Amino acid sequence: MLIPLISVYSTCLSSLGPSFAVNLPFHSRLSLLSLLCLPHSTPPPIWNPLPDLLHPVSILSSSFMSYFRSYSIHKAHPVLGLLQNDGKRVRKDEPHKKCGTQETRLTELLVTVFLRGGPAMATGGKSSRSSIHRYTNRLINEKSPYLLQHAHNPVDWYPWGQEAFDKAKKENKLIFLSVGYSTCHWCHVMEQESFKNKEIGKILNDNFVCIKVDREERPDVDKVYMTFVQATSSGGGWPMSVWLTPDLKPFIGGTYFPPEDGIYQVGFRTVLLRIADQGFHRYSTDQRWHVPHFEKMLYDQGQLAVAYARAFQISGDEFFADVAADVLLYVSRDLSDRAGGFYSAEDADSYPTAKSKEKREGAFCVWTAEEIRRLLPEPVEGASERKTLADVFMHHYGVKEGGNVSPAKDPHKELRGQNVLIVQYSLELTAARFGLGLEQLKTMLAKSRERLCKARGHRPRPHLDTKMLASWNGLMISGFAQSGAILGKEEYVSRAGRAADFLRSHLFDASSGRLLRSCYRGKGSAVEQSAVPIQGFLEDYVFVIQALFDLYEASLNQSWLEWALQLQRKQDELFWDSKGFAYFSSEAGDSSLLLRLKDDQDGVEPSTNSVAVANLLRAACYSGNMEWVKKAGQILAAFSERLLKIPVALPEMARATVAFHRTLKQVVICGAPEGEDTKDLLRCVHSVFAPNKVLMLADGDSTGFLYHHLPFLSSLERKEGKATAYLCENFACSLPVTSSQELRKLLLL
Repeated sequence: MLIPLISVYSTCLSSLGPSFAVNLPFHSRLSLLSLLCLPHSTPPPIWNPLPDLLHPVSILSSSFMSYFRSYSIHKAHPVLGLLQNDGKRVRKDEPHKKCGTQETRLTELLVTVFLRGGPAMATGGKSSRSSIHRYTNRLINEKSPYLLQHAHNPVDWYPWGQEAFDKAKKENKLIFLSVGYSTCHWCHVMEQESFKNKEIGKILNDNFVCIKVDREERPDVDKVYMTFVQATSSGGGWPMSVWLTPDLKPFIGGTYFPPEDGIYQVGFRTVLLRIADQGFHRYSTDQRWHVPHFEKMLYDQGQLAVAYARAFQISGDEFFADVAADVLLYVSRDLSDRAGGFYSAEDADSYPTAKSKEKREGAFCVWTAEEIRRLLPEPVEGASERKTLADVFMHHYGVKEGGNVSPAKDPHKELRGQNVLIVQYSLELTAARFGLGLEQLKTMLAKSRERLCKARGHRPRPHLDTKMLASWNGLMISGFAQSGAILGKEEYVSRAGRAADFLRSHLFDASSGRLLRSCYRGKGSAVEQSAVPIQGFLEDYVFVIQALFDLYEASLNQSWLEWALQLQRKQDELFWDSKGFAYFSSEAGDSSLLLRLKDDQDGVEPSTNSVAVANLLRAACYSGNMEWVKKAGQILAAFSERLLKIPVALPEMARATVAFHRTLKQVVICGAPEGEDTKDLLRCVHSVFAPNKVLMLADGDSTGFLYHHLPFLSSLERKEGKATAYLCENFACSLPVTSSQELRKLLLL
C-alpha cells in the first residue's frame, strides 16, 4: 500500500515548530504544494532508494529527530515499482504524467526529493587563470583559503555570523548556505559554473542571504546541516547546498547542482528560481568512482602513516615501512610550515602548463605515454628483449598509449589520453616478464620515479590550503610519533615534537587553557590568526590529546603528558553532557547552532567520542584518576544500542570497548633514559603490536610528574642495577624482567 507522503510534509513542518509555515512572510514562505508546476521528466531507469541503514546522528533534540525520521516510510520501498497518479498505477519506467490532484502531485514530488540522491564528491572541474577581478565581496576580509577563493564572486557572500543572520531576519529573506573546502574539486566546479555566473549571482543576491562556510573551520556547522542533508536524501557530500529559514532551520538541502537543467537533473538556476518562487527539485551524482581523488588531505596522511607503520609492526614486511616513510616524506616536503605546523590539503586541480588558461583535475599527477617514453629512453641492460626503461615502467604501472582512464570516469574529459599510475603487477612478475633480477628492477623503477618526479617539478603546482587546524595537526603528530617509535626513526619523533610546540605556541591560549581551531600562513610566512579566533571543537581536543599521549610514548618527555591531562580536564569542562553522558561536538552558548550534536559514526576521521574513550583510559593510567574510567564507561553506555545494532559504524569505539573491558596494561620501564639497556627494552615495546597498553618510563626522579600521580612507581626497582620492565594491570604488577626476550613474551600474553 502506498503511504501518502503528504504526512511527511506535515511531520517536517510540525517538527520545525508551529510558526515555521504560518509566520513567515508570503514571499519567504516555503510552500511545497507550489512545486506542482515543475516540469516532469522520465525518471532514471534505476532509482537510488534511501539505504535502510542510513542513520542520522543518534543523539538529537526530539523535535529535530521527528523531522529526520520522516524518511523511514520508504524502508519497504513501496513506491519504487509503482507511483500513484490521479488514482491510477503507473510503472516506474513510464514518464510522469501532468499534475493531477494536489496530494498525488505532492507524492510524486516527495518521492523525487527523498529518493533521488547520492554523494557529490570532489572529482572534476575547471578553473580559469585570471588576475583581473570585477567583483570583490566581504569574504576578502577572511583568512580561510576556501572563503578567499570566493571573494571575487558576483555573489554577496557573508561568512557564518551574526551579521548575516540579522540581515536575513531584517529583510525576511531565506538563507542559502554553501559549505565546502578549498581543495574540493566539485566545489571548484560549482563555483566556476554557478557562483562566477553574473546572472545566477543576481538571483542569489536578490532573493537570499548567501553564507559561505569552510567545513574545516566550522565542523560544527557542517555536521548539523550535513545530518539534515543525509537524513532527507540518500547521501551527502561537498559542496553542500542548504536553504534555511531566517531562524537557521533547514528545509531543503543537496550537494552539487549543475548550472542548467539536464535530462535527469534540474539546474541550479531553476532550483533558485523555484525556491524564490516557492518550489524545488533535487538530483545528485552517482556515488561510484574509479579514478582517485587527486586532492591530498592532511588527515588522510596522518592516519595512513599510522596504519602502515602498524602493518609493518605486525608483519615485519618492509613494504609497509616504505609506504609510511613515503607518506611522511610527502608531508615534510609539501605540507609543512616553516614554524612547525602542517597545512590542510593540496588541491586536485592545477594548470597543465605554465601557459594554460584553465585548470584541470589531476594535471599535476597524470602522464601521457609519450611523456614517459621521452623521459625514459635508455635501453635496459640484461633484459630478455630489446626494451627501454619506459617499456618496463609502463608495464609495471599500467600505462597505455591512449591513456588508462575510462571515459565513464572522466565526465569533463580532462583526463583523455592521460594515465593515472597504478601498480599493475608485483615486482616479481614484472622482473620475470623482462628477465631482470629483483634488485635490478627495484633500482630501475626508483630511478625512473625520481626522473618523473623531477620533471613534474616544472609543472605548475596545485593550490595549497595553508590553513592549519588543531585537530588535523593532532592526527599528523600521531602519524610522525607512532611511525618514529615503530620504525626507530628519531627524526620522525623530533618532527612530531616540533609540531606539538607549534600547537602550543599558535593554537593554544595558555590564559584560558583552551585550544583554538585554526591559524593561517600569512605574509612573509608569518603565522596569523583570524580577527576573532575560532575556539576549538571537541575534535580538536580529542585528536590533540591523543597526539600528546602518542608523543609521550615516543619521546618519554613528561611535559607532553602534563599538557594532555590539562586538555582532558578542559575538554570535560566544555563538552561533557552530564545528563545524557558522552561529549557534545561543540560548546554550549552558540546561539547560531540549532543543535549540539554527538557523532555516532566513524567517517574519514574516527568519531570524537570513540577516540575520547581511548584517551580517557590512557589518561586514567597516567594519572590514577578513576573518574576518567567511569566517564569512558558512560560513553560506551550512551552508544551501546548503536554498537550492538551496527558495530561497523563505530569500529574505533568497538576497539575502545575491548580496551575498556580488558583493562589497559601499564608497561613500566625502570631505567636511565639514556642507558642502552633502557633503550633496548623500549625498542622491544615498540616492536610488538600490543594496542591495549600504555608505556611509561620510571626514571627514579621521585619529584617528577609520574611519581607524583602514581605513587606505586616508587616501589618498582631496577633488578641488579639493570633496566627493568614491569607489566601492571588492575593494581598488580608482574615479576620484573630485564631482557627484551622476556619482555616480548609478557607483551604477547
